[in-house]
Amino acid sequence: MILDVCYNHFAAADNERSEWGYDADPNITPQDNTWYWYQGVPSDYPGSLQGGYVNNGSSGWTPRFSEENVRQMFTSSAAAALDDFHFDGLRVDLTDAIHQNNTLNANGASVPAANLYGIKFLRELARTVKMVNPSAFLIAEDHTGWSAMTQPLSQGGIGFDAVWYADFYHHLIGDGNYGDNYANLLKNAGYGAPGPLNMDYFAGALLATQYNKISYHENHDEAGNDANTERTIVTAVNFAPLIGDTRKYAEARSRFAFGMSALSAGTPMFLMGEEIGAAKYFTYNTFNVNKEDLIGQRTGDGQFLFRFYQDLIRFVSSTSAARSSSLDVIYTHDDNRVIAFTRSDPNPALLVLASLNDSPFSQGYFIATDSSRLPSGGWREIFNSDSATYGGDNIGNGGATLQVGNGQINAVIPAHGFVVFEKAS
Repeated sequence: MILDVCYNHFAAADNERSEWGYDADPNITPQDNTWYWYQGVPSDYPGSLQGGYVNNGSSGWTPRFSEENVRQMFTSSAAAALDDFHFDGLRVDLTDAIHQNNTLNANGASVPAANLYGIKFLRELARTVKMVNPSAFLIAEDHTGWSAMTQPLSQGGIGFDAVWYADFYHHLIGDGNYGDNYANLLKNAGYGAPGPLNMDYFAGALLATQYNKISYHENHDEAGNDANTERTIVTAVNFAPLIGDTRKYAEARSRFAFGMSALSAGTPMFLMGEEIGAAKYFTYNTFNVNKEDLIGQRTGDGQFLFRFYQDLIRFVSSTSAARSSSLDVIYTHDDNRVIAFTRSDPNPALLVLASLNDSPFSQGYFIATDSSRLPSGGWREIFNSDSATYGGDNIGNGGATLQVGNGQINAVIPAHGFVVFEKAS
């Protein structure tokens, strides 16, 4: 159980988010409070009532991380979560807002000192978490690409175990306003038109999952809270009604999406409801009216997708190569919408052949690479996302053992799906 903690959401007048309002009269100004929480003093900028405060670029003013009391309050609460409530780790919301994005309200100028104190706080947080529970998992929602986030404290890093990998999501799904510098695989496939997809872009994202990443195809922000985002199954068919063959195509593409996340070298994650094909927007302000029957859909329209999630999670959990941090993309073809990669433990032990092509390669698809990257011998099919058990067409290799020689294999690949082979002993 991972606890989501937010050290970046503090609004000036909202006592549900403003720590300063708890310890003294909320009618007085924050800087006159017993505990002064905010960085900066508004009186320094009389022409702008709030100009002296520091904004963190998230949803509020920056806590006064320069004060030891403020830092200790946060680190003590983290220790309590682990020691008293027995959480297994923490996910820290938008750490960009703590170590990089601090600006002065008066003119938007960067405040380097506030960033440095934010870094100091993050290091103290990591040190506290690992002292209380050395095996606790510490995750940062960090979109800066700063490698220090996951470098050990002993090497001058911040000491987190992993960061959320948003680029993986943008390349794999691609809804929202993120531009053509991402592959946007599912979004482009959802338009239904033939043509190439940027599988080579996605290959780079897959390779990067080897390095302390949380790999996800959906989260709470990109399911409706960010502009032009929606649920995966909706993106998969570009808002077409989820009935008949359209739902079948949508589920197949959704299986592809989760498969790429679960079989990546990162720690996989998905948003609740994905496992039954939830289609309603997941938004913070309309959550109650958009609730879906997650339990009932396990035996209803979502039963095939639910079984797929169960089986793939069970497969990954029980297969050491699928849990390793080693991945090699051995082949991509944009026109055919095909990607192939291996997972190793320590040698290549799993081969994943995946396609978003609208038609299956039912007569086989030929892939050639260096023999050191795909060892010769027998490779047995052990998972097929197109199984009839998952609502698919059962197009695959029937669990057969195929022979690889000189780095070459010829295998059936289903439409909008993937097959997994295991190296025979």
